Amino acid sequence: MTVPPLTGVDAPANSPFDPRLESLRGLACLTVCIFHATHVFPGNPQHMFFNTVLLAANPAAAVMFFFVLSGYVLGASLERNLSLGPYLVRRLFRLLPPFAAAVLFAFACERLLRLDPAPVGLTPGFQHLFWPQPTWQDLWDNLLLSSNRVNGPTWTLFPELLGCLVLPFAVAAHGRIEPRWRWALFAVITILLASSLYRTLLWFYFGCFLVKEFAALLAGRKQLATMAFISGLVGLEIAGSYDEFYSVHIVLVSATAAALMVGAVVSSSNMLKWTTTAPLRFLGRISFSLYLVHWPIFYVCALVAVDSDSIVPMQTWGNLFVMVTSLVVAIAIAALAYRFIEAPSIRAGAFVARLLKEMWRNRAVVQSVS
Repeated sequence: MTVPPLTGVDAPANSPFDPRLESLRGLACLTVCIFHATHVFPGNPQHMFFNTVLLAANPAAAVMFFFVLSGYVLGASLERNLSLGPYLVRRLFRLLPPFAAAVLFAFACERLLRLDPAPVGLTPGFQHLFWPQPTWQDLWDNLLLSSNRVNGPTWTLFPELLGCLVLPFAVAAHGRIEPRWRWALFAVITILLASSLYRTLLWFYFGCFLVKEFAALLAGRKQLATMAFISGLVGLEIAGSYDEFYSVHIVLVSATAAALMVGAVVSSSNMLKWTTTAPLRFLGRISFSLYLVHWPIFYVCALVAVDSDSIVPMQTWGNLFVMVTSLVVAIAIAALAYRFIEAPSIRAGAFVARLLKEMWRNRAVVQSVS
């Protein structure tokens, strides 16, 4: 879920900076937020509204989609410019400052705002996540990506960083091989990754390679592209499961399904044009910050609901209260985080990357003269 903010609404359909993909990223992030917020209290299984919400909100599928989309955007960027140093600098500045700020924010919320012992009426899963309070060692471990005890969703940063490191080599390999051998190379790399401990890289690799192939196949075939998108969505929903998240068959199926969805959108500039509306673009733009800050916000809103049990009944209505309030507050805080942390860190990364390019260019000039 960590691709750069997308640019103009009129970006061409074959550009990685597609406003529709920006909005889809925001909607995927929204499903993660909704799922977490609706699992604070044991719900009423007969409540039709929550049955529908929980059926649609599949956080595992959303994370898989994030990874594939990230692979596509980063792969397209690397194909245009395969300068490894500046690329890594931009990615580190893009990911790490917002991540560190979100972990510190979550730690402050979970240490300073507490009801101890854990209140009665919460789901066992929610109690396990937030009780006992995180320690300073937990904070350190989370910042080093060896744990996600403080801010749960930050576990995705390690696969994201790993994908960022490996994608340049995959792009370089495909760039050096003749086009007729690209599928053979794809098969070899897929088998190697699938049989390794790093099969999560398949999400990024499929996004980098398969999305373009699907887009080329579906170009000019609007109805087929629509069917492909729906098929990919259904496949992703079925495959999206935390129970077998890292199993080979889940990774392969979900990576293919998500690549089919993204490829279908990229293939046609007329597909999902409703996603280019300003509110959805805004949601997509702040989605990384929203993904990071929603965790402590829904925790705090859950405490408010528990403390207001005489006004807000627990179970289904308590979950509804937490969902609505946490989304409103988290979106507002994410907007501030994007403006004052995420966007400045992106600009700083671009500035440092330019300095590196200039330094290397000047060094090359000196060496050529000497």
